[in-house]
Amino acid sequence: MNRGSGVVLVLMVCCAVVGLAGAGAVGAVDGFAQEDIDADDVSLSIDVEADGDAVWTIEYRNRLETDDDEAAFDDLRADIENDSGPYVDRFDDRMASTAENAATTTGREMAISETSVEAERRDLPRAYGVVTYTFRWSNFAAVEGERLLVGDAIDGLFLDEETTLLVSWPAEYERLKASPSPSETREGSVVYAGPTNFADGEPRIELGPPGVSPGGDGLSVSALIGGVLAVVLLAGIGLFAYRRRGGPAETSTEGETTPAEETSRGDEPSPPGSGDGIDRELLSNEEQVLELIERAGGRMKQKEVAEQLEWTDAKTSQVTKRLREEGDLEGFRLGRENVLSLPDEEE
Repeated sequence: MNRGSGVVLVLMVCCAVVGLAGAGAVGAVDGFAQEDIDADDVSLSIDVEADGDAVWTIEYRNRLETDDDEAAFDDLRADIENDSGPYVDRFDDRMASTAENAATTTGREMAISETSVEAERRDLPRAYGVVTYTFRWSNFAAVEGERLLVGDAIDGLFLDEETTLLVSWPAEYERLKASPSPSETREGSVVYAGPTNFADGEPRIELGPPGVSPGGDGLSVSALIGGVLAVVLLAGIGLFAYRRRGGPAETSTEGETTPAEETSRGDEPSPPGSGDGIDRELLSNEEQVLELIERAGGRMKQKEVAEQLEWTDAKTSQVTKRLREEGDLEGFRLGRENVLSLPDEEE
């Protein structure tokens, strides 16, 4: 857990905020330095009900290793207990947008409700500060006769290495089939452990009462909103600034520009597939990163790579880490930014 006189807690299933005005743009308040803290591990739990609704529980856990960690988390917990509204509202807005996209692609009416947040200390046995969100997602699963079809609303979801996904169901149901195979099977639930990059049409879990046969094509419903959920859940469900003494830091959008505005000024390389004659569908993830950095002159900020490729920060980090390990990329810190460069570039 990073330390500093001030802290920005990034609740993530992996990365800096995408979709806020000026991604990751929570700035210093009163000259007060802030640092990003990635959750040490994240748990996504989906409890599917017989009518297709699902109760979600998302836990973000950070180890409390020092007195500064303890004090910072105590401040955050006090902020949430005194006024949880800003935390709930921001989270609820992003989940509502995700459910709206899922409803469009699945053809089912969906809504987010009963959203709440709490913060508590747990000993697991090590001390952790845990921020937990819960909410109800109506019509999350499809109901077809006696069967429940789970997964089309989170098609193509990406889990980083710190994240687990648990899907559970009512006692009167049993699992008929699942794709891909779960990392772990339990009584009444399955677990997928990251890193996992679900393909199109995954994850899919079919449930039914004992004796019911699995369906045919019922699990192939295509929902092209996995990327949206990744943005919401994995790239910035909430960006919460809190001070060692005081409440959440204020944010300002004055003077900020959108990625499109920055690109129009010519400061950024052209987005992938923008008329440069390269079909990126034929490139691997690693090749896309190398090609993008080469077009940028051999050096590029990691967050800009994520923005240009429209990836989550978690996926970007995973791909660039492999490239650095293989010697195809080099990385260094420039202030608070991670900078990537090709090996023949001078630092």
